[in-house]
Amino acid sequence: MKFINKAALRGSTSVCAALAALTVFSTPAFAQDTSAAAAAECPDADADGVCDPVVENADGTTTNDSGAIVVTGSRIQRSNFTSPSPLQVVTRDDTTIAGFNSTNEVLQSTGVTAGARQIDNTFTGFITDGGPGANTLSLRSLGTARTLILLNGRRLAPSGTSGSLLSADLNVLPSAIVDRIEILKAGASSIYGSDAIAGVVNIITDKKTRGLVLDGGVSVPEVGEGITKRIAVIAGYNSDRVNISGSFEVLDRNIMTFGAHDYLLCQTEYIASAPGQPFGSGDYKDPRTGQPKCYPSGATGLSGVTVNTIGTSNRAGAAGGPGNPAIGTFNRFRYNPAAGGSVPGWEGVNGGGSTALGNRDLYNQLFFNRSLVSPTTNYNGYLQGTFDLQALGNAQLYFDALYTRRESSQPTFFQATIDYLFGSPLIPNELKFSNIGATDQSGGKAVGVRVFSSRNYQSAQRVDYYRVGGGIRGDLGLSDWSYDLYVGQSKSDGKYSLQQLVTSRLQQAQNVVSNGAGGFNCVDTSNGCVAAPILTGAVVNGNIPQAFLNFVAPEVFGTTKFWETTVSGSLSGSLFAVPGGNVGLAIGAEYRRQKIDDQPPIEQQTGALYGYSTAGITQGKDAVREVFAELEVPLLADRPFFHELTLNGSARYTDYNSYGSGWTYKVGGLWSPIEALSFRATYGTSYRAPSLSEQFQAPTAGFLSNTVDPCYQYGNKSPTLTVYKNCAAEGIPINYGLGGAGDPLGQNVRVLSTGGAGSGIEAETSTNLTVGAIVQPPLPASLGKMELAVDYFDIQVKNGVAQFGGGNIISSCYNDVAFKSGTNGGELCALVVRDAASSTTPYRATVTNSYINISTNTVRGIDMNARYVVPVGPGSLRLNVGATKYFEQSGQTFSTNPVTERNGDIYYPKWTGTFDATYKIDEVSFYYGLNWVGRTNSYDALGEDENNSIYQFKTPNYFTHNASVRWTTDNYAWTLGVKNFTDKEPPQISGYGYNRLGNAPLYSGYDFVGRTFFMNFTAKVK
Repeated sequence: MKFINKAALRGSTSVCAALAALTVFSTPAFAQDTSAAAAAECPDADADGVCDPVVENADGTTTNDSGAIVVTGSRIQRSNFTSPSPLQVVTRDDTTIAGFNSTNEVLQSTGVTAGARQIDNTFTGFITDGGPGANTLSLRSLGTARTLILLNGRRLAPSGTSGSLLSADLNVLPSAIVDRIEILKAGASSIYGSDAIAGVVNIITDKKTRGLVLDGGVSVPEVGEGITKRIAVIAGYNSDRVNISGSFEVLDRNIMTFGAHDYLLCQTEYIASAPGQPFGSGDYKDPRTGQPKCYPSGATGLSGVTVNTIGTSNRAGAAGGPGNPAIGTFNRFRYNPAAGGSVPGWEGVNGGGSTALGNRDLYNQLFFNRSLVSPTTNYNGYLQGTFDLQALGNAQLYFDALYTRRESSQPTFFQATIDYLFGSPLIPNELKFSNIGATDQSGGKAVGVRVFSSRNYQSAQRVDYYRVGGGIRGDLGLSDWSYDLYVGQSKSDGKYSLQQLVTSRLQQAQNVVSNGAGGFNCVDTSNGCVAAPILTGAVVNGNIPQAFLNFVAPEVFGTTKFWETTVSGSLSGSLFAVPGGNVGLAIGAEYRRQKIDDQPPIEQQTGALYGYSTAGITQGKDAVREVFAELEVPLLADRPFFHELTLNGSARYTDYNSYGSGWTYKVGGLWSPIEALSFRATYGTSYRAPSLSEQFQAPTAGFLSNTVDPCYQYGNKSPTLTVYKNCAAEGIPINYGLGGAGDPLGQNVRVLSTGGAGSGIEAETSTNLTVGAIVQPPLPASLGKMELAVDYFDIQVKNGVAQFGGGNIISSCYNDVAFKSGTNGGELCALVVRDAASSTTPYRATVTNSYINISTNTVRGIDMNARYVVPVGPGSLRLNVGATKYFEQSGQTFSTNPVTERNGDIYYPKWTGTFDATYKIDEVSFYYGLNWVGRTNSYDALGEDENNSIYQFKTPNYFTHNASVRWTTDNYAWTLGVKNFTDKEPPQISGYGYNRLGNAPLYSGYDFVGRTFFMNFTAKVK
């Protein structure tokens, strides 16, 4: 970060201290603050003892001369690096010595996110925005769509796969050519437009590269899986009129499976036998082994799904398995060649509830082949350049181009349900008794045996992202006024595949005839049909012929495309002089157009995939026109009690095709009564326009359990209850789901998730307040430099765009006293439709779950950062410490609902922090870093009394430690180190409340990789 204004620093007792007013105190603990490093490196052309500024010129070069710069969060050039808004700065050297492999990893680290949960490569098998493999950034726990990502001041369009694209995929960002990252943790829609609610991240590339540079590294986890390798070439050329530089890099991360770590091999309920007893002592014991029952296939660790088991009609006189030998009638069996009774070779594992499920198989070794950290290969090319026209007011043509390809995959585990038709020759004699009737897979035919087997499958993505832009900038010839015109285009082209069971192929493979050689062929041989295997214990235990799996679960393909076009222009300069300096003004206009086209696999569109959601084609477009202005008034400078007093204000008018128009604004100020003390504050409004996905997502059908329906078994409830009266008013039979003669059964709830364009969805709005103080006590040079900053933040989001959820909609509807005429109930009940009594699914509820403006969110807290740099012996010691304390992280769905306070809950720690220490002697630097996630406690959130609970719903303080050594010369740099050198494992919690990996909460603040050794190098090629 070598852009300090000399004029602002003359007479300062702190070398390069101007940075402190804005950035020093927001640097994360892993980040090296460049003003501190400059104490040893700063240029001093005139030997006055003060760092001469290194200013980035319009052409991307740097020079030691006074000049103006633009920083993230403003469009006005400044003569020093100060602003009312707190800004965090991380340099490339900082991230290298800390062991980060990519810009992606840096942005998702605790030092940047302050504990906010991120979507990373541990979310295999979960539905996430951007599709599998996408990595996104959420600041202040407000969601990825509320954080704006910029590359050299220009926004990055969303990319990825699926119909839900809300934000930029961090995988598209270059790494090797990045000079620094500026992170503004405050609203800035009046400066940048939509999405800048929680903050803005600006990745700034290095425009000073000359010649050829090789850069690379390797990161090796101790478990031997998940190895990451990267290699990059960086090159640059500069002449009097031309400046061009670029990079090409490849990053390859291997898979890390669940089998890599012992703590993931047995997910249990993790409950106590009684309050006060050790957690795990109450876990159900497998009657076969006497050890805690493992539930690897359930996300929360409840019971998962049954595997290695068959379902049959009731069979009396069968042999019971361990734990229930006295039961004589079974309809579930597992393979056991030693079992006798009426079903030889199969032992009964009957019953309902968790205890009985403990007697069934829920565990299969195939589960541990799934990815804990999914494999990815990223190819990234970036090119930037300028050409001086020597005309049109020292005009300069400029451009940049980015191309990225992400190839990612997610090996995972799935229950393979295979129905063998009644009377099929594929069923062994001992099971031919079974007839369970027609099923959802059989196409109306009677099924003899339902097999609950296991299989591994894989989803894969290839996403090509292109961005090219450029323009012209120069002087207007009026004082210091300048202009900038820009045109840019980006496109995301994603292709994705799934391996899912196809219902028609399952049916086709069951219709078989003997081939005369002991095997079977399909009667219908079309599509390359492969006959289902003979039902054996091996098949039930997951040893399914691959040829059969390839036929019934083929790869199906979809595509997702997203386009964005941007045209913008701006003017900036000084209006007139006031006592503190020149009044600055920036004005401009911008036009953006977006379009999305998601084409799911045709098998998914037509509902052909067995047990998988359906999805339609998502297509839509939108455009926005905006004008903006920013004014900065330096009222006073170098006066008693007014070393500096500057006010800043900005406003933006926005007009979207989709929802209309509106204003946003921001005001702020910086007051330094003395040079050693500064106060800053901002207040403003921001907005987020509904994304194209939120507006136009095609209906995607899924199903919820029948128990979600409030009318399921409502006959067991009191007739005085509201839900009883409302279900009866709908004409639903009182015995719905209760069984017995005439019972219409209880149907699963069908949920149609869809976009909100048809329901009049509007933009989110927010307010953002920051108030802070900066202290730089003057110290003798022998005592070094000390700097401290504290910033309070308060962000409130209103009209939040969200889906209420199918379960919430139907529950709120039927539990509303006014039912269909109520304010909320009336709106929500309109989204619930029931099938006719005469249909094949009588009284089934279909819920339309569209995006609507319903939620509010509030985040309040305080950021604290300090740094101390002091000479020690022959070298210098630098200490950085940073912490964030949240006072509130709350949300509310409707104004009539209670506010849900999540602060301190699992996933939402109240405290997070970082610390680092670097000792540098000549060419060698020794580094130590610490990451801290504070304790969490969710007993209240889950309605549990901590003192009388058998569940573990809290986590302790969590610390990881990193260390490295770096050696640098003029042409080479080497870094060797280890991350999480104590091999700290994530904490454990009980099931029933949160998604988990093993027994650990699925939370990105914890390290699931373990102790990792790394090496980075840089070499200049002469």
